[in-house]
Amino acid sequence: MDKFQRISEVLHYIEDHLDDIADYEQIANAFCFSPYYFHRLFSAVVGKPIAAYIRERRLAKAARLLTDPDKTITSICFECGFNSSQSFCRAFRNSYGISPTDYRRLGYTPVIMSVEEIVEKFTNKLRGGILVNPKMIKRGELLIAGVTGDGSKTCESWERFCELNEKIGFKNKVSDNGYEVRIYNGDQCKCHVGVCVSDSEVDSAFTLLRLPASTYASFEVYVARGYDSENDAMDEWLEANKERHKQRTIDGNPYVVEYYDERFDGNSEDSIVEIWIPIERVK
Repeated sequence: MDKFQRISEVLHYIEDHLDDIADYEQIANAFCFSPYYFHRLFSAVVGKPIAAYIRERRLAKAARLLTDPDKTITSICFECGFNSSQSFCRAFRNSYGISPTDYRRLGYTPVIMSVEEIVEKFTNKLRGGILVNPKMIKRGELLIAGVTGDGSKTCESWERFCELNEKIGFKNKVSDNGYEVRIYNGDQCKCHVGVCVSDSEVDSAFTLLRLPASTYASFEVYVARGYDSENDAMDEWLEANKERHKQRTIDGNPYVVEYYDERFDGNSEDSIVEIWIPIERVK
């Protein structure tokens, strides 16, 4: 039996025992692995340590149970294998960006991959994407100084921005983190790339784009595997939550933000980009 089949069986075992797994050695023993070998094998195949995977699946189950108004948060905590309400709430906030109480109050509907879908991903040698539930983040108004161009020629816009940045630069740059804002108008896409600045005092060679303060659904994407599956996941999440939340617009046009921080390392295997979808409550 190959390693993918063995790990597939492990994932099904985890799903059936989320509330009573004490540690990864319990799983290793159940499948006659040495703990050391099992830990290395799981991380290599799935793309993350087993403890992180179990925590994510427990929190995904919790997100689903939070849609049931008859279940208390305390009962959900223990049903998902957490030892205390405090540890559960802390882990949930770290993963989803808001507390379980707020998640329930705001009416989010989780979209969770089945084990079969996860298996399909790692057998295709894809990294990440275990959950399609985004983290909810809040950002104040963003003033992005950069270059605006055709959305189908993003590389040219970034090259132009890098040239100007090296030649002119900024005195009021907030950080070196990069932003790529894609604004859609029907089949047309306009792209603005650059950095966040503290005020509008920038050279006229740059274009300024002001984004309003917003709540964003933030998805992490592994660059090396492409964006197609993540785009599908984001569309699926928006569709599942359309009765309570919708994508915000600029001048009537929907937009998304790609955010590049220190985790971005070109097309390397571990390079990560965050994609932010601005959302607002449906009135």
